[in-house]
Amino acid sequence: MNVRLQEMHVSEFLASVIAEWRDQPWGFYHDLARHLWDENRHCMPGEVAFATQGIDFTQIPTRGGFAEYPNTQLTPPDRYAFLRGIEQGLMTKSGKQAEVALAKAGGDELATMFQNFDWADEVLHAQIGRRWLEKHYGGRDGLNAAYERVRPAYDQMKDADLALPGRDWWPQFYAKYLKHAGPHPGRAPESFTGDAPSPSGY
Repeated sequence: MNVRLQEMHVSEFLASVIAEWRDQPWGFYHDLARHLWDENRHCMPGEVAFATQGIDFTQIPTRGGFAEYPNTQLTPPDRYAFLRGIEQGLMTKSGKQAEVALAKAGGDELATMFQNFDWADEVLHAQIGRRWLEKHYGGRDGLNAAYERVRPAYDQMKDADLALPGRDWWPQFYAKYLKHAGPHPGRAPESFTGDAPSPSGY
């Protein structure tokens, strides 16, 4: 749920692509605006999930590096190719599928519902990115090459960022809130008990 909480960085990321990638067809801005709205919406489950556990989410450290690197160092097309590469990578069994399985294993119905909807959205986002970026880069190989070109610099920046003092917040968080916790109180509200669209249906 902390990953969901941190998705405001992705919203900032997409907003800069929409604002700075000029002279694209209307459909491009329509699709990316939908993607942007979804990412804004994804932040809300993170807040709600922590609130249902009685945890003040504003006390959880927020790392600003995810949007900082692409927004300041990459062109808008490379920026979007970078994001699409990450989202495509989440389609593996160790990605979104694992997040849903983890929430189910924890017995948290609310988190399971949130993760299901997030998974379905990410399938759509990967398709939107491919639709527009393959046109720009001349095909899938060009798109994949753009991602591989920019990813190493992000990994280096992330490693440096995580080495900063105070970044290892999880042990203290776990000891305070989770170590002696009983069953998760998170339960799906009665009006939201339906399943999310199955990603396999896309």
